[in-house]
Amino acid sequence: MDIDSLHQHEIKLLASLTQKKEGMDSLSARTGINKDALYRSASVLKELGLVSIEEESSLHYILTEEGKRFLQERFPEERVIKFAEQGIEVSALPEEERRIGVQWGIRNKWIKIANGKLQLVSKPESYSLYQALKDISEGKKADDNAVKLLLDRKLIVQKTEKRVFVSLTEEGKKIIPSLIDRIDKEEINELTHSLITSGKWKNARFRKYNLRLQIERIKKGAYHPVNEYIKRVKEIFVSMGFQEMTGSEVESAFWDFDALFTPQDHPARELQDTFYLKNPEKMEYPEDVAERVKEIQEKQWKYEWNREIPKQAVLRTHTTTLSAHTLSSLRKGKRSIPGKFFAIGRVYRNEATDFKHLAEFYQIEGIVAWKKANFRDLLGVLSAFYSKLGIKIRFRPHYFPYTEPSVEVERWDEKRNQWIELAGAGILRPEVSFPLWGSYPVLAWGMSLERPLMHILDIKDIRIPYENDIYWILDNQL
Repeated sequence: MDIDSLHQHEIKLLASLTQKKEGMDSLSARTGINKDALYRSASVLKELGLVSIEEESSLHYILTEEGKRFLQERFPEERVIKFAEQGIEVSALPEEERRIGVQWGIRNKWIKIANGKLQLVSKPESYSLYQALKDISEGKKADDNAVKLLLDRKLIVQKTEKRVFVSLTEEGKKIIPSLIDRIDKEEINELTHSLITSGKWKNARFRKYNLRLQIERIKKGAYHPVNEYIKRVKEIFVSMGFQEMTGSEVESAFWDFDALFTPQDHPARELQDTFYLKNPEKMEYPEDVAERVKEIQEKQWKYEWNREIPKQAVLRTHTTTLSAHTLSSLRKGKRSIPGKFFAIGRVYRNEATDFKHLAEFYQIEGIVAWKKANFRDLLGVLSAFYSKLGIKIRFRPHYFPYTEPSVEVERWDEKRNQWIELAGAGILRPEVSFPLWGSYPVLAWGMSLERPLMHILDIKDIRIPYENDIYWILDNQL
């Protein structure tokens, strides 16, 4: 045990203690050390096993401002008695006596009202509530029933008082003799400019410090790996000639489902999969696009398209809503053709979370609107993107509702010994691209942002980056 590095306060406290517990108030008075500094010293000594600390809590009551006033001026129901003795009309009473005093005076059977005037029924010799208020103000115990009424009337409040007691341990008792020569001797804790220039440092006694003590790591500011990864993904797409798409996380069901050739009775629209909003509950959509969507849906799905269902407001379930908006703007000539676009945004799914699923997560979206594009171009774009991230992938045929043909992108997870899905991709079906863009084909994909990040950071649970562990963030800078 390194006792040479003990502070003077800690030495003074040790020398003042016995094995009988003593409160902070009396210790502070005897040592001349304020209670905050004393508690810090006691905590250090406790860690060294030299003292024991006990805490005791006690409840007590204190008067509120109104309680203090009632103690000085008496209760309104007491004050109203003199008006009853004079037969004063209720309407002529002061506001507090009329509002509070009358009802409590009647409740206590001291007064009554006849023809709008007060009448005295009985005059009490004393009042239990006033006596209880007085007892509490003097630190005495008050009647329990009276205390409850005073609390209800907000004339008193309950406070918890914590008292701290310190006592020597056997180990503390043993080392006190070795500290005798340091008690009441001034020690320098900090080397100052004046000490050096005056030369006093030559004869000063300096406190020793233990340089081997383990200290808490510094919590400094750092970039979050998720934000840094988003920046990296953006830089890759921009370097490949893509333009960024942005938009709201709150969408109408029209852009989230209908515009993407999702039938109105599709299970993905159910409450267990999608977050529907109460405010706003409805959102409008463009009638010209809706007419084309309605025509294609009724022709292909063989049902009557309901115009109200698409107005439902949702938290977007994918960033493909941004692609739908962009394709619609291409038709109107607001963007150049051919075009390459990407987006990175939060999406929401009403589903259970596990090591590879989140209810709120980031999705990377991309489209290429080019009449000469083909499936090999799609595979080439995806291969180039993941190559720049340093991730080896494989393609596997798959099915997605609004792309055909479709492909799934996967990476091999060595820790879990299984393939992990990274992205879904394909060529948008004509039923999607023609109502929105008026042309075909459109290459499209939706990528997970967090799953590649798991590979890069070598973590096995997708939830780890969102636990807000500052040390994890510091240790996992990209």
